[in-house]
Amino acid sequence: CENTEDHSIGVLPDNMTPVEFEHFCASLLEADGWDVRVTPMSGDQGVDIIGQLGELKAVFQCKLYSSPVGNSAVQEIIAGKHYEQADLAVVITNSTYTRSARSLASTANVLLLHFTELPGLIRRLP
Repeated sequence: CENTEDHSIGVLPDNMTPVEFEHFCASLLEADGWDVRVTPMSGDQGVDIIGQLGELKAVFQCKLYSSPVGNSAVQEIIAGKHYEQADLAVVITNSTYTRSARSLASTANVLLLHFTELPGLIRRLP
C-alpha cells in the first residue's frame, strides 16, 4: 500500500512493541484462515510465528523497524525454515527492505511482505 493512512490496518500505534507486532501479525494471519502459533522469545531460531494452512507449513519473522529490513532477517528465516522443516518462509515488516535483502530473498524463495499484505496472502500463494 502506498498510502496506508487510508486503511485502518495500515496504521500501527506509535508505542507498539516488537512482541505486540508479532501477535498483531499472528492475528491477521489467523483472521485469514491460518492456524498460527507465536514462538517463545528465546530459542526460536529466527521464527516468530509458525503457521499451518492445510498441508502447508510456513514460518514468519516479524520486524517492527523504523529503517529498511536488511539481509540478516532473510538469513535468519532461511535457517528457521530448515529448522522447522517448513514449506514457506516469510519476513513481515512495517517498513521496507534493502536491495540486498530483496536479492537474497528472491534467490532463496523467501517472501518479503509489508504487514498490510497479510490479509489475502492465501490467495497469492502458488
